[in-house]
Amino acid sequence: MNEQVRNILEQSTTKTSKIEQLLRLGLMRREIADLVTRGNYGFVYNVEKKMLEREGVALIAIIVCLLTLFL
Repeated sequence: MNEQVRNILEQSTTKTSKIEQLLRLGLMRREIADLVTRGNYGFVYNVEKKMLEREGVALIAIIVCLLTLFL
C-alpha cells in the first residue's frame, strides 16, 4: 500500500471523505470497499455516484456562468 493511501486511511475523518479521496487517487471501488468499509461495495458506489453528481452540477454552473459572459 503506498504512502498516500496509508495517510488517507489514517485520517480522523468520515468514511465518505476517505472514499472520495481514494477515488480521486484512482483506486478501484472493490479495493476501496475492502480498505474502508469491510467489503461494502454498495456504500462506495453510492459515495462515488453522489460525488459525480455534485461535481457535475458544479461543472454545469461554471458553464452557465461562462456562457452568460459571452452572450
